Amino acid sequence: MRFRQLVRTVDTYNYYECMIDPNKLKAQYNPERFHMWVSLHNGPKGKEFDMKYSPHYRFLRGHEEAYWQLQRMYGRNDKWIKNKINKFMEIFNSVSKNGFIENISALEIPLVENIYNTGFEIYEGHHRVAISLVLGLGSVPCEIIRRK
Repeated sequence: MRFRQLVRTVDTYNYYECMIDPNKLKAQYNPERFHMWVSLHNGPKGKEFDMKYSPHYRFLRGHEEAYWQLQRMYGRNDKWIKNKINKFMEIFNSVSKNGFIENISALEIPLVENIYNTGFEIYEGHHRVAISLVLGLGSVPCEIIRRK
């Protein structure tokens, strides 16, 4: 089953809410795109899905090139990327001023078993996790999706 099809099988209504340390939330493992993601990894081995080494986090820290490269590898054009960056910065400004309005969604068990993900796998909210880490938030609102 292709990854996109697998994502659609997740029952997003079977979850519990909690506050969680954003450091426990790891990037989603997509076997079809892993080689692209890891090619931009600038952290220690074994931390490939630690969001502090993600292109999202690095973008907010002033290193835009990795985020642009990732989006281009995913086949996105410059217009799409600029629009995504504008939305990203709107979320950053909103969270900075008002806190979280929307929860992050994470999987209790990774969608695809892998050796890299040692925490909850982000289902929706990679940008919000990066924002919370840059802002130094100790906990964030999260919906943890139960999986069988």
